[in-house]
Amino acid sequence: MEAVPACPMIWLDLKEAGDFHFQPAVKKFVLKNYGENPEAYNEELKKLELLRQVGGEYCFFMHG
Repeated sequence: MEAVPACPMIWLDLKEAGDFHFQPAVKKFVLKNYGENPEAYNEELKKLELLRQVGGEYCFFMHG
C-alpha cells in the first residue's frame, strides 16, 4: 500500500472510570418506571458491574 499516504495518528490519554455505584439509581428507576421489585435484578446488576470492571482492567492491561 505504498500509494496510500499514511495519516498521522494522534495520542489520546486513557481515561479511568473509577468507582461508580449505579445500582441504587437503577433500582430506583425500575421501581418508579416499571413498578417492579428492584431486588429481583440484583444478580443482573452484579454481572453488569463485573463486566464494567473487567472491561476497564483489559484496557489498562493492553495499554498500561
